[in-house]
Amino acid sequence: MGFEKMKRMGVAIKSFWNRLMRDDLLRHSAILFSAMMAVHVCNVVFQMAVGRALSKEEYTLLAAFLGLLAMIQRPLSTLATGVSHYSSLLKQDNRSGDVKRLLKKWLVLTGVPSLVIGVLIVVLNGFLAAFFHLDRVAPVIVFGAVFPALFLVPVLGGACQGLQRFGWASVSSICGAFTRLGLGAGFVWFLYPACGWAMLGHGLGIYVSAIILFIGLALMLRAKKATLVALPSMRSYLVQSFLIQAAYGVLMTADVVLVKHYLPEDIEFAYAATIGRMVVFLPGALVAAMIPKVASKGIMTDQHRALFFRSFKITVFCVALAILGCSVFSGLLARILFPVADATESLKRMIGLMALVMGFAALLNVTIQFLVAQRRFVPAFVTIGFVVVYLVGARFYHASSLQIVLIAGVCNLGALVFTFLSIAGVKAKDGG
Repeated sequence: MGFEKMKRMGVAIKSFWNRLMRDDLLRHSAILFSAMMAVHVCNVVFQMAVGRALSKEEYTLLAAFLGLLAMIQRPLSTLATGVSHYSSLLKQDNRSGDVKRLLKKWLVLTGVPSLVIGVLIVVLNGFLAAFFHLDRVAPVIVFGAVFPALFLVPVLGGACQGLQRFGWASVSSICGAFTRLGLGAGFVWFLYPACGWAMLGHGLGIYVSAIILFIGLALMLRAKKATLVALPSMRSYLVQSFLIQAAYGVLMTADVVLVKHYLPEDIEFAYAATIGRMVVFLPGALVAAMIPKVASKGIMTDQHRALFFRSFKITVFCVALAILGCSVFSGLLARILFPVADATESLKRMIGLMALVMGFAALLNVTIQFLVAQRRFVPAFVTIGFVVVYLVGARFYHASSLQIVLIAGVCNLGALVFTFLSIAGVKAKDGG
C-alpha cells in the first residue's frame, strides 16, 4: 500500500513537472522566483546586519536614501520596459541581431547624461544633505557615485527580459545581491558603522549586476546578424512610460522619504516600512515573466487577457499570504530583522498597515506593467493624478506617520481599482 502511494505521488510530481516545463509563464516565473527568493534572503540578511550595526538614526538615514534610490529606479524601469518591449518585438520579427544596435544606442544616450548628473550630485552635495538634515555629505557623495549604475542595469536587464533569457537575468540579480550583502554588511561591521558605508556596498552590488548582464548579452548576441532596417523609435513610448513609472515609484516608495522630511524624529517608521516593503517584491517574478509575453502594439488578444488574469490572481494569493504573515508575526519579524527586542503595539500596527498598503502597490504593479506593455497609456496616466493627491495630502496632513501611510493606502488602492477596471473593460482583439 505504501509503495502504491509513493508511485502515485511520483506520477503526480512528474505530471506537475511536465506541465511546468510546457507552460512558459510558470517556467519562467519559477526561474525568476527562485532568483528573487535568493535575492530576498540576501536583502533580509543585509537589513538584519546593518540594522544591528547602525544606530537608529543612521539606519533611518539609510532607509531614506535607499527609498530615494528606489524612487529613481522605478521611473528608470521605463528604460527596462522600453528596451524589453522593443527587443521582444524585434525577436518576434526575427531581428534579434538588431538588439545589439538598440543596446549601443541607449547605452550611449543614458550613460553620458547619467555620468554628468552623478558628477553634479557629488559636486553640489549640499542640497541633498540639507533636505535630509545631515551634518555631513559622505552619503550624498556615495549616492552620486552610484547614480550612473542606475541607468545601466535597466537597459541591459530590459534586453535580457525582452529576449526571454531569464537565466542570465537571475545570475545577475543573485550576484548583485551577494555583493551588496557581503560588502555593505561587511563595511559597517568591520570598518565603520555609518550609512555611507552601507550605501557603498549597495552601489557596488548594482555595478556587479550591470557587468554580468553585459557579459551575458555579449555572449548571447555575438553570433546574431544585424540588419540595415531602421530601428523602431522609442521616444514616445519612453516619455509616456517614464511619467507612469515615475508616478508608480512615488506611490510605492515615497512614504519613507516623506516621513524622514516631515517627521525626522520618527525613527521607528523605517523598520515598519522595510518589513512592509517585502510584500511588493515577492510577486515580482511573475510580473517580470508576464511583460514580454503580453507585449503588443496596442491589440489585446485572448491570450494576453488570459495571461493578465492568471498573473493577477496568483499575485493576489501571494500578496494575501504576505500581508497575513506580516500582520500576525509583526513583533517576531521586528525582533529577527532589527534590534527590537520588544516591539511596541504602535510599531506592530504600523507593520501590518504598511504590509496592506504595499499589497495594494504590488497589485497595482501588475496592472501598470500590463497597460504599458500593451501601449495603453491613457488609463495608466491616472496614477499621476493619484500622486498629486498623495503629495498634496501629505503636505497638509503629516502630524504623524500614520496620516502619511493612510493617504498612501487610499491613493494606491484608488489607482489599482481604476487601472484594473480599465483592463477588464477592454474586449479581446480590440485595438483600443
